[in-house]
Amino acid sequence: MKNHNVVILMAVTLIIIILNTLPFSIPIRGSAELKREILEDLISVDKPELFDEYGELYLAKEKSQAVIQGMEGWQVTTNTKEWVDLLLELIADFEEMVELSKSSAPSDHLEALAIAESINSTLIKISHYETAKENEIPMLAEPALKRFYRSEGIFFENLSRNEQETRVKIEYEKISSSSYKEGGLYTIRDASRMEFEARKDEWIYTRDMDRASEYLNATRLHLEHARNPASGFFGSALMEIIKAKDSFEAATSIYAKHKDRELQNVAGIQADIRAVYLKLMLETLKVIGIYLLILSFFTFIIWRDFNRWSGDLDDTRLGEELIV
Repeated sequence: MKNHNVVILMAVTLIIIILNTLPFSIPIRGSAELKREILEDLISVDKPELFDEYGELYLAKEKSQAVIQGMEGWQVTTNTKEWVDLLLELIADFEEMVELSKSSAPSDHLEALAIAESINSTLIKISHYETAKENEIPMLAEPALKRFYRSEGIFFENLSRNEQETRVKIEYEKISSSSYKEGGLYTIRDASRMEFEARKDEWIYTRDMDRASEYLNATRLHLEHARNPASGFFGSALMEIIKAKDSFEAATSIYAKHKDRELQNVAGIQADIRAVYLKLMLETLKVIGIYLLILSFFTFIIWRDFNRWSGDLDDTRLGEELIV
């Protein structure tokens, strides 16, 4: 008898182990109470403004409600509640996203696009539930999201058209392109067009920034030579500071063209150029003043000697006239 009990215990244990390793679980029986709770949640969702603008979401909600109503109580399980909760979460996120997109601030639209990514993930999760997938619940809500992406593509394209700062303009063009891509086949050509615009502007911007960097390097080099001239030739330092000034103006004109923030960062170099330039100008004026003083001194001596010689010559001529 004891051996018989041991055998039974071992058999039960083995069955439990096998059941735990099977790739499926025993179906969970639902209830009419859970069905009633889910229907109440669906019916309570009333968002007229959102549903007027995105009727696809209303259809998805109504279809879900019809599906649940058509199910027997025992068929409505926690699994059913999970995908319905995901749909309700999607609608709530959609409402927040649309509200943000009504703002004129680009930061709000970027936040809205982040929510759109979350909604896209939610749609994928819902599609993993057989009942939702069979009744095309995700497919009903998906066009609403694509339409939202298309509107964001238009918004950021318009922003890029009016943006003066090239770096930000390129960023807007890229966001517009990616939004158009998410918008589906209707805007795939717009996505390609904005991607081309972004690449073209980025190429021009990179080329110009490289040139500006070269001008700045030349500016720094000429500025250093102006501070510590290698040649003892008078005026070499002044020539160097003029070259530094010209190179700096060339660089800043490029930054100004692109309305680039780097223009603010190079203000210190301009101050250095001005300080060295004023110092050299004062030194030059001082040297010129000394030269003029020396020249005036010699001119005075020559003028005095000339007057003296002229006076002696007049005296000689006067003496000759008296003798005659």
